[in-house]
Amino acid sequence: MEITINKTSDCRVELKATVPAADVTAMQDGIVKSLAGNARIPGFRPGKAPKSMVLKRYAAEIKEELDARLRSDIQEKTLDENPELKVLDFGDVKSNVEEDGSYVLTSTLMTVPDFELPEYMGIEVTLPSTEVTEAEVDESLNKYAESAAKHVAVERASATGDVVVIDFKTTVEGKPTAEYCGKPVGFMEGREDYWVTLEEDRFMPELAEGLVGVSAGESKDITAVLKEDFPISDLAGKEVVFHCAVKEVREKQVPEVNEELFSTALPGKTMAEIRDLVRENLKSNKERSNDEAKAEQISDQLADQLNFELPESLVERENENTVQRKMYAAIQAGNYEAAKDMDALRVEALQETKRNLRVYFALQEIAHREHVVATDQEMIEAIANMAKQARENNLKSFVRKLQREGRMTGVRLSVVTSKVLDLLARNAKVTVAE
Repeated sequence: MEITINKTSDCRVELKATVPAADVTAMQDGIVKSLAGNARIPGFRPGKAPKSMVLKRYAAEIKEELDARLRSDIQEKTLDENPELKVLDFGDVKSNVEEDGSYVLTSTLMTVPDFELPEYMGIEVTLPSTEVTEAEVDESLNKYAESAAKHVAVERASATGDVVVIDFKTTVEGKPTAEYCGKPVGFMEGREDYWVTLEEDRFMPELAEGLVGVSAGESKDITAVLKEDFPISDLAGKEVVFHCAVKEVREKQVPEVNEELFSTALPGKTMAEIRDLVRENLKSNKERSNDEAKAEQISDQLADQLNFELPESLVERENENTVQRKMYAAIQAGNYEAAKDMDALRVEALQETKRNLRVYFALQEIAHREHVVATDQEMIEAIANMAKQARENNLKSFVRKLQREGRMTGVRLSVVTSKVLDLLARNAKVTVAE
């Protein structure tokens, strides 16, 4: 295989690779042999069909697999032979099998811009203590007891903290809500056996506040003014009257914290043993949180010392990813207005995108200097996790998919980035906050 590279600008490199015909044929023969072992072709027993028949019947599959393997091999060899070449993207790859049987690939690579790396060993970070107090253990045990609480019907007027079970219907300007909107509006039309928890900061606070002091068997009309960003636009900012029939008042009863409470989850454990387990769990959580905080502080301090130009096309592409993440997080938090002004959101996300890219490049440069690499086992574990998240059961098929899409390099860089952050975290100067 012959590979030539030619740098055309700070962030662009022209790549040309030629694979000899003999190597192409050998790789194709390997693919055909693998297919032939399981090929079912009429007139032949499985695995007994001649090579020519397999080539003809599976021509498209063989061509696709051959191209994917050749591209992957070229990318791997390009990086191996040019360790100083920090490739971000192999670009729009063009490939072709020549008349003599050789395989030729050309592409314009996007590379990391040149920059000066700041001091990265011994970065100072400040973290909270991971010690666990008895008060924290008590709080955790009490939360568990709260999760096991039952709501028991009582014969009294409701109070804050109770649950009130109601049947309700709604009206707007004297009309049933669906009639007012001219269409079905689901929950806002009414419900039977609806549980309302009488607590502050509820989705519809007027409803919870209006049900304080009611008893079973009573009826009450409660007016609520919906927010301007209410998901059903026809009702945004409108006064909605809830016509409520109170069926039950239920009191929250929290069980006592004792061995019996934990008998199912931790059978046979004494309270002293349970407290020890809770303490260990809380300490592990604090350590995990500190690991994340340490990585964030290290990244922030690197970012503060990095300021270099980035490829515009890369920034634009990555900024769209940042915008999508921000929009999804906003919607998850109940902010349905986030998507209304996408241009403003892109501007807002731009600095974060540039910051993340610069830190990412710095971590890759540190990996190069410190000889941090992704082992085969680490790659297998990373790909297996990706396959699990994508619900891909066939790992080999998933690997081929990553190769076809040119994502293997990205996986390797992701593993390396994580290892570099671990290296910097181990060498950081940690101050424990008071």
